[in-house]
Amino acid sequence: MYILLAVIVALFIGARSERARQAHRNWGMYKSRLAEMRGLRMRETARAIFGIVALLAVIVLVSGIGG
Repeated sequence: MYILLAVIVALFIGARSERARQAHRNWGMYKSRLAEMRGLRMRETARAIFGIVALLAVIVLVSGIGG
């Protein structure tokens, strides 16, 4: 009887620890993906700003305002 109870408790604890390990792994993957997306957005924003500044510089040079 006690052996059966010990087996049930061990299985329950094992299942909970596996679920906790899986949740921790999923959280780590989520944070990693979020940081990657944040970096991607920052690079896209920097490229857009650089493109706008380059376009303004071309317009200024072509129109003769800057020179």
